[in-house]
Amino acid sequence: MVDFEKKLNKEQLRVVYEGDGPCLVLSGPGSGKTRTLVYRTVYLLEKNIPASRILLLAFTKKAANEMLSRIHRMSSVSGKEICGGTFHHAGNLFLRRYAEKTEYSSNFIIIDEEDSKSILKSILIEQKEQGAEMPKPQVVQKIISLSTNSMKSIGDVVNKYFPYFGAEITEKIKQIADQYRTRKKSNNLMDYDDLLLNWNNMLFDSDVRREISKNFLYILIDEYQDTNPLQNEIIKKVSEINKNILAVGDDAQSIYSFRAADIGNILNFSKNYPGSKIFKLETNYRSVPEILSVANAVIANNSQKLDKELKSVKEKGRMPTVIPFSNPLEQAKFIADYIEREKERNDIAVLFRAHFQCVELEIELAKRGMPYLLRGGVRFFEQHHIKDIVAYLRIFLNLHDEASWKRILLRQDGIGEINAGKIINNVCRKETLENLFEEKGDLHKNTSSSSKKGLDEVLLLLEEGYQKNVQEKIDLFLKSFYARYLDFSFENSQERKNDIRKLKEISKKYHTLEEMLIEFSLSEEFQKDGQKKNAVVLSTVHQAKGLEWKTVFIISLKEGGFPHIKSLEEDSLEEERRLFYVAVTRCKENLFLTYPLYDYREKELSEPSRFLREARVVNGGVEEEVIYNDEINQEDGEWEMY
Repeated sequence: MVDFEKKLNKEQLRVVYEGDGPCLVLSGPGSGKTRTLVYRTVYLLEKNIPASRILLLAFTKKAANEMLSRIHRMSSVSGKEICGGTFHHAGNLFLRRYAEKTEYSSNFIIIDEEDSKSILKSILIEQKEQGAEMPKPQVVQKIISLSTNSMKSIGDVVNKYFPYFGAEITEKIKQIADQYRTRKKSNNLMDYDDLLLNWNNMLFDSDVRREISKNFLYILIDEYQDTNPLQNEIIKKVSEINKNILAVGDDAQSIYSFRAADIGNILNFSKNYPGSKIFKLETNYRSVPEILSVANAVIANNSQKLDKELKSVKEKGRMPTVIPFSNPLEQAKFIADYIEREKERNDIAVLFRAHFQCVELEIELAKRGMPYLLRGGVRFFEQHHIKDIVAYLRIFLNLHDEASWKRILLRQDGIGEINAGKIINNVCRKETLENLFEEKGDLHKNTSSSSKKGLDEVLLLLEEGYQKNVQEKIDLFLKSFYARYLDFSFENSQERKNDIRKLKEISKKYHTLEEMLIEFSLSEEFQKDGQKKNAVVLSTVHQAKGLEWKTVFIISLKEGGFPHIKSLEEDSLEEERRLFYVAVTRCKENLFLTYPLYDYREKELSEPSRFLREARVVNGGVEEEVIYNDEINQEDGEWEMY
């Protein structure tokens, strides 16, 4: 028997002992939510609830396996006895059991993302043969997935996330989505989203819904704030009879609306489940009180929230530190200096809103040969779009750079491997770019008519950029055919354009294009050779959720940076504030909040993030929670507080 009183605090014990009926557990970061879920499940098993009548749902396979493993160690009940796993795992089990209630047979095949893209690609080829210009398969796949999980129409999704496509392309995407569904059904295939969609559809059958709902005496759900509308509908149906649903989550950590997560699911829990109880896990075991005071102060400014206040079990610690810098380069140098002095670098993280905000730091660490791990994306100079623009710039220095020519040519519709090879052979016969421009008609020889339009666009881009400086070259590239290529090829095209703009900012520190490209090449080599041992973590805040470090830097805290400019335009500021809350609560002891005073791109002084003001920080001084800490100055006085 487990001694629950010895293992849990009073807040956790209440959940374990009193968690019957519909219950919402508001669990702050670092408050032991997983521990509480595990002990609640063990408690039910000790009360002789059959394991097969407990449904335990998590959002990742890793989280589910961790909980089931801990339950097994404490109760001897194997993970297989409990119906536990991800939503998709559970959907798969029920769909095979009740296949006759669907349009599929029980031996349906689950296809992964690559299989899905392959089917969509074949459908898109048919559309292209009819003369329609269409987005790439991965973009169409994203649109269909968002439509499924948000339970919104294709049109609504396109209007919100891809407004540049317009009515004609939107109509084509609707047709493709219909063909995609038909093709999957005819071949007895389901993608991951179908596991949820068809599970929900199956539950409209009253007999099936009653049987499943009656079977599960208790339903426990982790990370409830991350559920989407489709998952929420499934939960309502499955908990219909016994109503013993224990949803654990934190509305203040709902940061995945771009994946169709709906904060309304947790905010409206009491409305959806009348008579529900609300428990609060507010005792934080991770952070010192000074850090939690910042988190509490900022999140209090949200209007859509469920009230709770984090309280630390730790004694008084170091006050968070706010540091403005003259520009992002100075910010990067300071952080690199700090990291260089620390022995345990693997307990340091640098967090940012968007990847492009840490590029200067990536370059600085690489130049010093300091290892780092990047979470939330590939290293800056290894990204597809950055490699593309570097290839374009390299051609100005070396006309005969075959790899760069091939990379740029293949971004054009109508130019494939064979035609690209023919064009490159003709290019290599020219001595200089001037010769190429004078005799560009020669490049059309031996190439197909379909490739000529794309070739002319590439030549025009090179000719227009020839006499311009590096920044102007980059501007031309971004305004050329490449902008449309990004829009039609990637779901995050705007972020990629921001990366290219960041490259333009960085280029201003170099005297020549050659100097810049040499340093970029060396940076890339340092990154490849860097050892991961004792490496600092660089991470987007989204990728940092669920993790913790002793020391955390949150960088580029300026208006338009964090909060992101898009959130100000789209009225999604409250999610940005929740994202900042998540970032702050990753830190255990040493929190640094930094921002550049000057914005290269806007060529004007930056305004500190409103989140700093909300944490009662004022420029040049502070009030209670956050202070400028002179201890971090170098002894030689190189770094000064502004």
